[in-house]
Amino acid sequence: MNIKQILNNNCFVGRDGYKPRYIILHGTAGGTSAEGIATYFRQTQGTANPVSANYVIGTDGTIVQCNNEADGAWANGIVSAGHDPWWSETSNPNPNDITISIEHCKPSSDNSDVLTLAQQAASFDLIWDICKRNNIPMRSADANGGITSHASIDPINRARCPGVFPGDTLFAYLSNGGDQPMAIDLSNPTVASHFSGTDNTMWKCTNGFVIGHAILNFYRKFGGDALCGLTYLGLPVSNELPVHGYPGLAQQEFERASVRWDPVHASDFPPGAGDCYLIHTDQDPRTIALQAKIDALKALLASSNLGQISTIGKQIADDVALIMKLVSVQ
Repeated sequence: MNIKQILNNNCFVGRDGYKPRYIILHGTAGGTSAEGIATYFRQTQGTANPVSANYVIGTDGTIVQCNNEADGAWANGIVSAGHDPWWSETSNPNPNDITISIEHCKPSSDNSDVLTLAQQAASFDLIWDICKRNNIPMRSADANGGITSHASIDPINRARCPGVFPGDTLFAYLSNGGDQPMAIDLSNPTVASHFSGTDNTMWKCTNGFVIGHAILNFYRKFGGDALCGLTYLGLPVSNELPVHGYPGLAQQEFERASVRWDPVHASDFPPGAGDCYLIHTDQDPRTIALQAKIDALKALLASSNLGQISTIGKQIADDVALIMKLVSVQ
């Protein structure tokens, strides 16, 4: 797990002698970049409203540490009426002293954004690691510790913090020993209506394409959810393909994304990624091929070769129509 550091001093150094017993989940209500939020935290040093969190996770899965875990970040503000009972001042100290806070970048001001796949994977890995190192219970919080939201402390001012968060999936992940639970399974009628297979090594889609091995595992973990069906990636639109310039790597196209198998991260280094990951848009072979045709068309326009211009122009129109069909939300 790759963690950057943009540290600040907006914290209770040494936690006033206490140990962390809780993880508090936050949403930024603005912004997408962990580095940008962490830089903002640092800029509030010495101001009238210094703020921070121990960690920030960007929508691309980047994790930035802003305060050491040995220190209590100034993240949780006040305890307001209606809080969970264990935050009572008569039974607990300053919440910042006994919590490790994680901010999740969410561009919407009401924190209504769903975590991206990269963000969710990074968040779950980080939470697992923090719990293991600090002996924090891997369950929903109670008086003895655990994992909860900022709204647990301040339901009046932070009722929407962290907003939408896959809590059930997180606790399934933690109870599964730190492994992402399989969200897509052949026992799900929606999944079974699209796929067939005798085991979880190789599945055949009703459109004729096959998903197997590591890419199938990735697809089953991140392709959707048991309630909504095949939500995120959609159905496969190719079999495994070679990756130009990277012998031994494989890539498969889906309706809404491209998944690359790259266990040594030879072609990309997404933070927190495993053997498979979603490739960057500028690496999508459909986009690359389309750009090559556009470049050829520009050259022909300069030469005024009308016959070839018409041919390539039609190819580009066909490619754009195909790409729009593949990436459109069904």
